[in-house]
Formats: sequence, structure tokens, C-alpha cells
Amino acid sequence: MAKSQTITLNIGNAIPNAGDNESNWIISAWEGADKYIKGIEFNVEDPYQATLVNHQLSLDASDLIQTLRNAQKLSGGFASYLQSCKNEEGATQGKIVVTLVSEQDDIEPYSQYHSISVFVQQLVLAMNIALPGSCQILNGVYEGEGAGLFEPPQIDSTIFTNGWLSAFDAEWPILKPIKFEHVWHWLDQRKTSETDTALSTVNKVMFCLLDLAHQSPVYSAGNVLLVSHMLELFGQMEDDVNHNLLRERISIILGHPSDKADSFNELYRMKHSLIRSEQPIKRPAVIYHDSDDEIIQQLEMHNSPVEQALAIVLALIQDLVIHNSSSYHFSERVVRN
Repeated sequence: MAKSQTITLNIGNAIPNAGDNESNWIISAWEGADKYIKGIEFNVEDPYQATLVNHQLSLDASDLIQTLRNAQKLSGGFASYLQSCKNEEGATQGKIVVTLVSEQDDIEPYSQYHSISVFVQQLVLAMNIALPGSCQILNGVYEGEGAGLFEPPQIDSTIFTNGWLSAFDAEWPILKPIKFEHVWHWLDQRKTSETDTALSTVNKVMFCLLDLAHQSPVYSAGNVLLVSHMLELFGQMEDDVNHNLLRERISIILGHPSDKADSFNELYRMKHSLIRSEQPIKRPAVIYHDSDDEIIQQLEMHNSPVEQALAIVLALIQDLVIHNSSSYHFSERVVRN
């Protein structure tokens, strides 16, 4: 007998930082997700039973969409809204409701919440690939039977937003909104939800993205290693990475970077310094939510290679989605005339 479980995810901070145009796009992306995820098949590896479990899954994001619409109506865009209501408790709250129908009637609570959490991760990936910076889940709490024992993923949209802005500012690579359902279908074909240990190139990159998004927006040495690792996976690089060859391979796909966007040298200087223990280590910064523009710009100067590299990763993923592909293969040919 099929068992149905409905879980509410209350999100304390659900509104990402975005300008007026991007706020419109974000609402549209959420509407696309809400419309598409209705009774879809969703397969998850169940670590409790060491087996693959099939679910029918539905999403109700109407409350969160209404929260976003209200913010836009009041202030024109999310950035202005966040600035105007920064001291108002509950001003950024929203919720999504997930209904999970399973054929098995004896699924343990751990397995159910694991499936919900994997779905939330997949949702965040799909949203932020379709439109970088469109989805964040901070200060989230589950509500449902046994919910007090489980904590939902806490995922920040900041690094995706900054990657989008970096690409826009440098005019390379080209990032653009794509349909949510196309991204979800692409992830589903790659079986991203069906494994907890990534073996394919795509899923290795997806798990690196999740790792990056789970971290604080204050960048660390680990961010440099994660973004360079993702680029190397897509570039099919061997152990001894030649970053000039990596640049050329990526340029074949995305076009040559502008001078402003060409951060390969700086990224790999930072990476090699970290490996050789030569990179200076900064004290963790105080997270200050009311910093003036000058302080924010000074802090972000040190993050630009990471953001530019992430923009490249996102552009490569969007390219794979558009071409319904899983990886890149680079070959060299010699022809004698």
C-alpha cells in the first residue's frame, strides 16, 4: 500500500538579493518549478536500506511565490526590499510544501527526510542553474511528523548571484535564464538524485556546487580548490594541470574570455600557493549585514577569481543542458596533406 507524507519546509530567509529585472526572472523561475513538479517520479538512494526508492513527488511553492511577489510589489526589486525591511522580523520568510508518495509502506523516518533533503538539494541546483542566484534556503526548519530530529539543507544563493554578476560585468561567459523544466529533466537523466557518491563528471560537479553553496558566503581556501576542481573536471585535465591548456579548451566551448574575465592565471596562482602553503591566510571576517559599499567592494576584490571561475562552471553546465549532453571530449588530430 502506498504511503503519503507531506512535509513543510519553513524558510526564515528565502528572498535572494536581486535587482528589479532579476527579481521578475526569479519569480518566473519559481512559478516554473511550482507548475512542473506535480506528481513527478523521483528516485533516491536510501542509505538506511541500501536500495533505490521510487517516489511520486509534488511541490507547492505558492506561499514562497506570494512572499516574493509581495516583496517586489512593495519595493520594485528584492535588493531594495531587503534593504528597507532588514530590521523587520519575518520579512523574508516563506515556505514550500513537499508531498512524497512511496510504494513501500514501511519507510523509516530517516529515509523519508533523506529523500526530502535530496529533493531540496536537487531543487536548489535546478533553480540556480536555470537562473543563477534565484534560490536560497537559509534558517530553514522542517514541519511534519518527526521533523524535530532532522535539519534541512542550508544553502546560500550569494555565490551564484556573484557568479552571475561577475559574468555580466566582464561580458564573459554568457549566462542567461533557461527553463526550469529543461534543467530538471537534464539532472534527472544524469541520475543526480540516485547516488550519494558521485562517479560521473556531471555529478561530481553537482556535489561540488552543493558543497560550495552550503558554505558561508565569506570565501575560504576551500572555495579556490572547489571551483578549480570543477573546471578541471569539465576540461578533462590530467593530474598535472596546465591551466593554459584548460583555458584553451574552455575557450573552444564558450569563446575566448575578455581581458577583464581572464582570471585563470590568478586562480591557479592562488591554488598553487595553497598547495605549497605559501598563500596568506586571512582571519575570518565579521559578517556585517549593514556594510557600506566601500567595505563590500574591498572585501569582494579578493573573491573575484572564485566568482569568475564559478561563472564559467555555470556557463558550461548551461551549455550541457542546452545540448542535452553529459561531458566534453577533447581530441587532437593530425592530417598529412
